[in-house]
Amino acid sequence: MSIASTKDSGTVSMEKATMATAMGNLVEWYEYGVYSYTAGIIGAQFFPGASTTAAFLNAFAVFAISFFFRPLGGLLFGSMGDRIGRKKILTITIMMMSLATAIIGLIPDYHSIGIFATILLIIMRMVQGLAAGGEYGAATVFMNESAPNRRRGLFTSFLESGVLLGYILGSGFVAILTSTLSTEAMTSWGWRIPFICSLPLALTGMYLRNKLDDTPIYNQMKENQSLSRTPIREMFSTAKKPLLTSFGCIAFANGAYYTLLTYLPSYFETQVGLTALQSLLVTIAGMAFMMFLIAVVGMLTDRFGRKLFLLLATGLTLLSAVPIFLFITSGSAIGPLVGFFALGILVSLFVGAHPSALPPLFPNRVRNSGYSFSYNISTAIFGGGAPYIITALTASTGSNLMPAYFLMGCAIVAITAILLIPETAKKPITVDNVKQAS
Repeated sequence: MSIASTKDSGTVSMEKATMATAMGNLVEWYEYGVYSYTAGIIGAQFFPGASTTAAFLNAFAVFAISFFFRPLGGLLFGSMGDRIGRKKILTITIMMMSLATAIIGLIPDYHSIGIFATILLIIMRMVQGLAAGGEYGAATVFMNESAPNRRRGLFTSFLESGVLLGYILGSGFVAILTSTLSTEAMTSWGWRIPFICSLPLALTGMYLRNKLDDTPIYNQMKENQSLSRTPIREMFSTAKKPLLTSFGCIAFANGAYYTLLTYLPSYFETQVGLTALQSLLVTIAGMAFMMFLIAVVGMLTDRFGRKLFLLLATGLTLLSAVPIFLFITSGSAIGPLVGFFALGILVSLFVGAHPSALPPLFPNRVRNSGYSFSYNISTAIFGGGAPYIITALTASTGSNLMPAYFLMGCAIVAITAILLIPETAKKPITVDNVKQAS
């Protein structure tokens, strides 16, 4: 039986696969939501004596550290996924991420154990980076290789819905604690609760993932004894073009994502003058809207193609980023809400399309390695560094339009890559696509 017929016959339960893979993204972004909305507290807890701006910079610097370990995690777990299977990697990474998150909630503060507190925080962020480096790539490859060819855009878009749901849960949890606990209690011990509570989410994800079979493509390669023994070496020799184009596309995907979801909440408070609660409500409303829109975009890419939406998102960003941020900072009462929704539309047009557009470009034997590595090295530069870069540039220049310029730069990088990739909509992921991909 061919791979294409196996896929379309439904041997993989798409309901099960969607829930299990999206759960890992949910756990990862739950932690990001919690960290983003407790960054001020974390800065004070682990970097005492600094000014408010310096504390935020330190907290965001630690946030960015994990991203520089993601490429290593992508290489490590990506190559393992090509050799021992996508499913096993998904089980390992979700537990690593969750344990590290829970431990952050248990680390004594700087006043208790001094510099060791900061060191432990950094180590846990490194572990999270390694886990996240393997998680998203394996999950996206799993969904691409499991979904029916003509509905791949829809099913892979649900991964991004897991991202947003996790962020809503994490930030919402912090908001509830902030509104019910005193400032002293929240600063002292309340901030730790959301980190520790990541464990039940991970156990649920592990349970769902253990119920899955591996993808039809991986199982057939294993049966045919055609798995790569050295996927990293093979990746660099057979997938140079997919590596470069995927890197460029992800520059916008995660540069925009992390600007919107991680940096913008603090931007609303420091540059626009919203309260923490107002900023949170705007962000949650915008993310709920995006969850719906991303799924719609994913479905539309199955009909009209992926490249159309990738180019539409980046082109509109070049035209509208500056006007959007001018309106956000105009003093209008609805500026932040309208601005967030406008940026949310641009991001949704892109992230609803790229998970189904990029992994099929890679040869089957090195798909997990290639996509994970290119995705994570781009994310480390343009995603994880976004809050720190924009904060530092804004502080040094005094311009509150730096987020717009950053987004425009990411869009230019992505457009260059998008023009070089083939259309993958409605096309099967074949057994031997090395020539097509390279």
